[in-house]
Amino acid sequence: MQKLFWVLLLIPFLSWSQEIDTLAMDTAAIDTTEKEPPPYYLGIYAVGGVSFEPSSPDYNLVSTLGGGVQYERWSLDFTIHDFQGTVQTFVVFPNVFDLNYRYGGSRVSYRFFDNDKVGLWVNAGYYKGDMTWRNVEDGQDFLRDKFSMMKFGVVGEFLKLRYIKPCFGIGYQKMQDLNLSSLSEDSFSGIYIGLGVRIGYFNQ
Repeated sequence: MQKLFWVLLLIPFLSWSQEIDTLAMDTAAIDTTEKEPPPYYLGIYAVGGVSFEPSSPDYNLVSTLGGGVQYERWSLDFTIHDFQGTVQTFVVFPNVFDLNYRYGGSRVSYRFFDNDKVGLWVNAGYYKGDMTWRNVEDGQDFLRDKFSMMKFGVVGEFLKLRYIKPCFGIGYQKMQDLNLSSLSEDSFSGIYIGLGVRIGYFNQ
């Protein structure tokens, strides 16, 4: 009878001990160690957007597409910019010509401010391109010339999404070396504004 008493007394203790051991094993299986962030910030991305730029005779839409890399607070983009408007016609009777142009090059940017929500960048870019008067009827180029473009700007970027970075920018552009009938490079120089997005891999 006494042995039965001790057996009955030990059963709850053994059950409680088993629960403690199980809990300890489950806790050990969970890795609670905080992962250290990568030693440096790295991003590899595609970039796209649109900008409203001075043209002849007024502002028009230009599309942007390219890619780049970011290391810490520096980034380097390589982009192509395509004119999307129909801004002016050039007539050599009886033919009518529309303006078309494209330019591409690189841009260096530095992020001088950031917090949990936004980052602010300054940038400078240099681009080469060509401009044509294209025949409306048959699509053939009538006159053509090359030019260069310099851009300086400030960009605000939304940082809450890790792999998608929407942005808004404003800056100044200067066209040089253009020599094309009925056009002045000053018409393509001035303040521009743009909207864009970077999509890619960012390790932080």
